[in-house]
Amino acid sequence: MRICHQFHKGGLSAALFVVLTIQTQAQVPSIAHGRWSEDMAWCTNTAQDGTDEMPITITKSEIETFASSCRVLSATRQGNIWRLKTVCRDEGQSESEPRTPVTFEMRITGQRMALRDRVDQRLLTKCLK
Repeated sequence: MRICHQFHKGGLSAALFVVLTIQTQAQVPSIAHGRWSEDMAWCTNTAQDGTDEMPITITKSEIETFASSCRVLSATRQGNIWRLKTVCRDEGQSESEPRTPVTFEMRITGQRMALRDRVDQRLLTKCLK
């Protein structure tokens, strides 16, 4: 009740109340944003090309591969390694099926990235476009 009263009166308490109630989405570090590929020849490929030789696309909140889409829930850094906790939907899964939790670890050095999940590790290069 006190928060509501201060909210109506304005001031710092109202601002704090608003900040505390806004849910923020985890963000991938901007250095990782873009298209990354194991083979630079794949960088120009798109879904319309009908090939599975596609780059991985990373945005501030998603990791997209040819066969899956992952929403980032948290991003934490330990030294030069980023750990991204995500939930993923694989190709063929319906919207009603639960997403699968996947943790990615990425280490970026210049235009190169080592990206590891529970299954494998990929060595990627950032696409120019």
